[in-house]
Amino acid sequence: MKKAEQPFNTFPYARPTPKSGGIIGNGRIRIVFIPKGISHIMALLLFNGPTTDPNFFYHSHLDIDHSFLLIDGKKKTLFVSLMNEAIARSRFSGRGKIVIYADAMKTIAPFVRRKTVGIDASAMSASMAASLGKICHVQDRSGELSSMRRAKRPDEVSDIRRAVRITKEILDSLDVKGAKYESDLHKQLLMQTLERGLEPAFEPIVSTDGNTSYPHYHSSKKKIGSLVMIDYGVRYNHYCSDLTRCFILDQDRKKKEQYERLQDICFFITDSLPDLKCGKDAAKLALDLIAKAGFPKPIHSIGHGIGLEVHEYPRLGMKSEDPLAGAAMAIEPAFYLSRYGMRYEETVYNDGRKARVL
Repeated sequence: MKKAEQPFNTFPYARPTPKSGGIIGNGRIRIVFIPKGISHIMALLLFNGPTTDPNFFYHSHLDIDHSFLLIDGKKKTLFVSLMNEAIARSRFSGRGKIVIYADAMKTIAPFVRRKTVGIDASAMSASMAASLGKICHVQDRSGELSSMRRAKRPDEVSDIRRAVRITKEILDSLDVKGAKYESDLHKQLLMQTLERGLEPAFEPIVSTDGNTSYPHYHSSKKKIGSLVMIDYGVRYNHYCSDLTRCFILDQDRKKKEQYERLQDICFFITDSLPDLKCGKDAAKLALDLIAKAGFPKPIHSIGHGIGLEVHEYPRLGMKSEDPLAGAAMAIEPAFYLSRYGMRYEETVYNDGRKARVL
């Protein structure tokens, strides 16, 4: 789940906002507090480090390492190092200004000095934020930026659907019966993903027998038994899928019936999504259905939003007010007993009128 959303006018770990506004130092970072009724120019500065930052990619459609994107009104400025100049000009020309930097903060300074600048604090180091705070007024907008990605555009849904289809192809082609250990299936998943020129959305979860009682188990050299649970997804154009399947190798009747009930719950919740307003409504429905199915109270939520990150808005907990319309979600009813557990998970999309399994 996402971290709790920070107030828009403070950097994380700030002390309470003074009524008069002003600036307070916390020993490392200069923090600005904006008093009500005062209008400030707001710009947004996003950083993409050695790994892809979802908010940077969402607003730039670029994956260029150690780059900054400044959004100031309708203007976009991309700051890149000299070694990334060529790729920046090939992919960003015509969409905004490209500026080459040797020293990032010195180059960015004239563009943001004395302005109020929103950042994604989760993507910046404390030292980088501190340096930025010396030349402008910094606000953490990480919560707002994450929430902004909740409703999906058609192109995003298309990429998620493609990721789901590839994941289903991989799961359908696994040699589960021929595998000797959990690690064999783990290897199959990764190899088939790499052969398709893709990467995992997260580390594969492969468990058997008693290990299926642990939701986020790490695969081991345990021999494959009578029940196997696999939770996996791939990234396609940076967008994620998330699916869970159980393989009942001994054809145990009770387990098959339990698995079918989990599938029914998943599909019922999916069909109900257009009639539900927010995350807590889905959570309440799931609790009712799981109880009626005779399963114990779940130890995790019924699912989560999905997109550029595996876990994003909307949150589907009992206190969530996150709207569901327009969102892609992973719906994952489950139960966990002392001897074994089972989970069934689909990635779905709810356009507000109809919800469908992708």
